[in-house]
Amino acid sequence: MSFLEDAQLLQPELVELRRRLHAHPELGNDLPWTQRQVLEALDGCDLEITLGRSLSSVVAVLRGGRPGPAVLLRGDMDGLPIEEQTGLDFASTNGAMHACGHDLHTAGLVGAARLLSARREELPGSVVFMFQPGEESPGGAAPMIEEGVLNAAGERPVAAYGIHVSPGCSPTAQAPSWRGPTT
Repeated sequence: MSFLEDAQLLQPELVELRRRLHAHPELGNDLPWTQRQVLEALDGCDLEITLGRSLSSVVAVLRGGRPGPAVLLRGDMDGLPIEEQTGLDFASTNGAMHACGHDLHTAGLVGAARLLSARREELPGSVVFMFQPGEESPGGAAPMIEEGVLNAAGERPVAAYGIHVSPGCSPTAQAPSWRGPTT
């Protein structure tokens, strides 16, 4: 089966995970329910998992089947203290909201981990999956770095990738071109 076919088969589970996360956002660095959802979604994958000591982070390392560099994929997990008024059938009712798409970040990173784990033998190097709380505040990246996320694979990643979603963007929308720094 192709990578795309595997992704299409996984999509319903990821949509369900994203909606479950959306309905139960947590704030800051203490996200125990969200952390449990991530761990359950990663269960069965061939990953080395480390939990944060000072925050509810999850770091999962996938060792590829061939030599190569380490790369890091990052997804945010926390919500914002905003009362949701979307009317969605999976809307949050706890006074917080995934208004910036961190529910999608988390579900997408779970999907990447599951898809790549299924193809571990084809993968050169290692992938570090960084599930980060506290992106909105009080800042979860610094504690994760202090706790060793950049050395989780035994070597520093040569690259780190993350995404951010924007409301109102369609899949065919033209992204604005980057013009570089202005002085």
